[in-house]
Amino acid sequence: MDVVPLRSSWRHAGNSPMPTRGTSSIFHNLLQPSPIAISIVNIVLLVMLGWLDYITGDYSLIIFYLIPVSLAAWHAGKAVGACFCLLAFITRLVADGAGTSFSFSYSPLHYWNVFVEFGFLLIMSFLVATLKRHLHTERSLASNDPLTGLLNRHSFFASADHQVNRSRQSGHPVSIACIDLDNFKEVNDRFGHHTGDSLLREVAAIIRATARENDLHARLGSDEFVVLMPGTDSSAALPLLETLHRHLRQAMAHRDWPVGFTIGAVTCRNDLPAIGAFVHRAEELARSAKGSGMDGIAHVVV
Repeated sequence: MDVVPLRSSWRHAGNSPMPTRGTSSIFHNLLQPSPIAISIVNIVLLVMLGWLDYITGDYSLIIFYLIPVSLAAWHAGKAVGACFCLLAFITRLVADGAGTSFSFSYSPLHYWNVFVEFGFLLIMSFLVATLKRHLHTERSLASNDPLTGLLNRHSFFASADHQVNRSRQSGHPVSIACIDLDNFKEVNDRFGHHTGDSLLREVAAIIRATARENDLHARLGSDEFVVLMPGTDSSAALPLLETLHRHLRQAMAHRDWPVGFTIGAVTCRNDLPAIGAFVHRAEELARSAKGSGMDGIAHVVV
């Protein structure tokens, strides 16, 4: 079925530039350093610790070796953390071999202690990496819809509020689209909820694949999705939504699912409203178009 867009006569000519990402990228890089940067810092730390080990003799500095090992495990995972445990072990052996302070430095008991320290570092690196993985999983479960993997309603409103505030300060336009599934209940009734879940997952995958990197997408309700497009005027938002609508319809036709999609889209160029009012406006537009039997895109510029 062809898309029959319903578009408002309120239009503004011209496009606004996309917001710059330079500052946010700098902060992101500071908070999320690359594995290479972490490795370089850790190697420098190990060299310094090896030198301190050499000049301090038999005093154990094992607690300080936890710093590079934990950093590696946290930012790069268990495998890299284990590698730095081995490097720390070798550093300890080299420092002890180069030292000449006491004969105890060459006794089997001392090297047994070094092996025990290596085991301690290895266990700690595994614990740190496991903690990071579990924290990531818990954060994902708290912010994402468990069925589709998209943001849930709460996380979307929190992230979207930040994006709208940034656009309000910079004067850039924002577009938002609410996507309502038509006849979704019929799929559940005819084919069962398992098929309905598969349909929702496929819709989410298409939205994720069609949306751009800076766009936010979420599942707001049972059969309602939303896409926020920061820095996007109507001339850029409409082609994207038409492509999304076409891909969704093709997927439904391929599976022989009797589902349509009504999209209510709002582009705001000035005086951006709060995110709640923004979403409500798009929902009302989709609901109004859906009530008239439309399977397409209803779009206004305000």
